[in-house]
Amino acid sequence: MLKKYLYIFLLFLTFSLNAQGKTFKKQLDSIQKLRDHFIKNREDDLENRISYAKEALVLSKKTGVDSVILNSSIDLAWIYLHDIKYLDKSKKILYKDLKSAYNFKDSINIAYINFLFGHIHSVVGTNSDSIYYYSYNALKYYKNASFSKQSKYKIIQAFTYYIIANLQKDEKDYLGSQTTIIQAINLVLKIPESEESLKFLSDAYNLLGLNLKNLMEYDKSLNYFQKSLDLSSKIQNNFQYKLFGEINMAEVYKKTEDFEKVFEIYDELLKIPDLFEKDPGSYGAILCNMAHTMHLAKDKNTTKIDSLFTKAHDIFEDLQLNYELSSSSNDMSEFYLAANDKDKALFYAEKAYNIGKSIRNYDEELRALKQLSKLEEGEEGKAYLYKYIALNDSLIANERANRNKFARIQFETDQYIKETERLSTQNILISIIAAVLILSLGLLYFIRLQKAKNQKLLFEKEQEEANQEIYGLMLKQQAKLEEVRMQERHRIAEDLHDGILSQLLGTRMNMGFLDLKGDDATVADYQQYLKEIQNIEKDIRALSHELKGDEELTKTNFEAITDQYLKNQSQIGNFKYDIHNKNVLFDSVKDVVKVNIYRILQEATQNIIKHAKANYVRINFYIKTGDLNFVIEDDGVGFDVKADKKGIGLKNIASRVEKLKGTFKIDATPNKKTIIHITLPV
Repeated sequence: MLKKYLYIFLLFLTFSLNAQGKTFKKQLDSIQKLRDHFIKNREDDLENRISYAKEALVLSKKTGVDSVILNSSIDLAWIYLHDIKYLDKSKKILYKDLKSAYNFKDSINIAYINFLFGHIHSVVGTNSDSIYYYSYNALKYYKNASFSKQSKYKIIQAFTYYIIANLQKDEKDYLGSQTTIIQAINLVLKIPESEESLKFLSDAYNLLGLNLKNLMEYDKSLNYFQKSLDLSSKIQNNFQYKLFGEINMAEVYKKTEDFEKVFEIYDELLKIPDLFEKDPGSYGAILCNMAHTMHLAKDKNTTKIDSLFTKAHDIFEDLQLNYELSSSSNDMSEFYLAANDKDKALFYAEKAYNIGKSIRNYDEELRALKQLSKLEEGEEGKAYLYKYIALNDSLIANERANRNKFARIQFETDQYIKETERLSTQNILISIIAAVLILSLGLLYFIRLQKAKNQKLLFEKEQEEANQEIYGLMLKQQAKLEEVRMQERHRIAEDLHDGILSQLLGTRMNMGFLDLKGDDATVADYQQYLKEIQNIEKDIRALSHELKGDEELTKTNFEAITDQYLKNQSQIGNFKYDIHNKNVLFDSVKDVVKVNIYRILQEATQNIIKHAKANYVRINFYIKTGDLNFVIEDDGVGFDVKADKKGIGLKNIASRVEKLKGTFKIDATPNKKTIIHITLPV
C-alpha cells in the first residue's frame, strides 16, 4: 500500500515539474518576442519600443530568475539611451544593474554596462576621466573573458576602443589615438562582414585619417579617408558617411595647398540634390571651406568669397552651431584683414574668441587670440599675445597631464580588477579545493594540449603574415620595375616620334620641293623613293604609338610577378613556357590565395627543373563554376604517382591546397607529361 502511494506521489511530482518547465519556456518565449519587437524594429516609434521593453521586464520578474531579470533591465536602459531626455533614467537603472552584475560575477554584463557608461559620458561630454575609466574597465573584462571571441562581443570591444581613440584625439594624443583605433580595426576585420561592421570600419578609418592629418602625414591620411569612402559605398543610406569623408579629404588637400582638388570635391558635393535640406550644417561647412580655400589660393573674386562666408555664417547662427561659428569667424577675420577691412576683421576675431572661450574650443580660441594680437595695437595687442602664450603653454601642460592621467586610471583600474579577482579566486579555492586536487592532473594535461595547439596556430598565423608581407614586397618591387620599364619605353617612343620621325619628315618635305630634272624613269624612281620614306615614317609612328600604348600594363601585379619568376626559372631549367589566363581577375582574389598559388608554382617549378627535364611548361588559370582552376602542365619524363608519395614538395602543395579548402589532382605517368590540377574556392 505504501509503495502505491509513493508511485502516485512521484508521478504527481514529475507532472508538476514538467508543467513548471513548460510554463517557464512559455515565459521565455514571450520575453523573446517582446525583445524582438524593441531590438529589431529600430524604425518603430521610441515610446512603443520602451513599452515593449517594460513589458519584457515585468514578465522577467515573474520568472524569478536573476539572469533573465538583469538582461531585461539592461535592455530597458539601452532603449532609454536612444533619447537624451531619458538619459538620467538609463543611468539610474544601469547603476543598479552594474551592482547586480558584480554580485552575480556576470562578466558579460559587467563589461557591457561599463561600455554603456563610457558611451553615455562621451555623448554628454562629461570629464574625460569617467569616459576613460568605464571604457577601459569594459575592455579589461572583455579581454579576460572567454566569450570575447564571439563576433557580437568583438564589435562592442571595437566600439569601446573607438570611444577611447576619439577621447585621445580630442586630448591631442594623436599617436595614442592612432594605436587605439588600429586595435579596434583589427578586431572588426576578424568578424564576418555586415552592415554594422562596414559602418564601424568606415568611421574608424575616418578617425585614423583625422589623426594622421593632425600628425601632418597627409598622404597616409588621404589613403585612409579613401578607404572609409570605399567602405561607405557598400552601406545602405550612406549619405552622411560619404559626405563627411569627402569633406575630410578636401580639408587635407587644402593643407597640402592642392586647391584644384579642393574645389573639385566641393563642386561635386554642391551638386547633390537637396543638400541643404538633408544636412544644412554640412552645406554651410562646404560653403565656408570653399571661401577659405579661395582666400588661401589668393582668388581675386573677393565679392564671391565674402558672399560664401556670409551665407555659411548665417546658416551656423540659425542652427546655433557654436563650433562652426567660432571656426568660420576666425576664417572671416583672416580674410577681411587681408582685404584691409580691419573693422570687420576685428569684429569676427572677437566673436571667434568669445564663442571659442564659452564652448572651450581651445584651438579656435588660440587662433582668435593670435589674430587679435595682430589687429590691436600697443598694449592691448600685447595683452592678447600674452594670453595666447599663456593658453598655449597651459594646453601643452594639460596634454601631458592627460596622458599621465590616462595611465594612472589604467593602473588603478587594473589594480581594482586584480584585487577583485584575487578575492573571488580565494573564496572559490576555499570552497572547491578538494575538486581542484582531483582534477589538477587532467587540467595540466589539457593546458599542455591547448598550449601546443595555440603555438601551432600562432606559428601558422605568423607564417601566413610573413607570406603576406613577402608578397607585398614583391608587388612593390614589380611595380617599380614596371614603372622604370614604361618610362624607358616612353622615352624611346618620344625619341622616335619627336626626333627621327621629325627629321625624316623634314628631309622628305625638302626633297619634295626639289626641282628635279631628268628622264621619266628617273622622276618615277624619285617619286617612288619619296613614298618609301613616307611608308618608313608611318612605320616609325606606329611603332612609337605601340611603345607608348602601355599594353603591358593590362597585366596585374600578380601575373607580372608570376611571369618574371617563370622567366628566371626557364633560363635555369632551359625550358620554354606560356601563361594563359582565361577569365581570372586576380585583383579581386584574396592575397592569401595568391601567395599560396605563387608558393605552389615555386614548388612545382623546382620539381620540373630537378626531375622532369621538361622542354615546355604551360600554366593555365580559369574560373569554372565559381572556382579558380590552376593547371601546371609539362612535357617532361613524368613519374609514378602511386610509387612517389614521400616527396616533400608534393606534400607542401597538398598542405597549401588543403588550407585553402581546395582540391588537388596529379595526372602523371613515367616517360610522359605531368599535369597538376588545383581547384580553389574564391
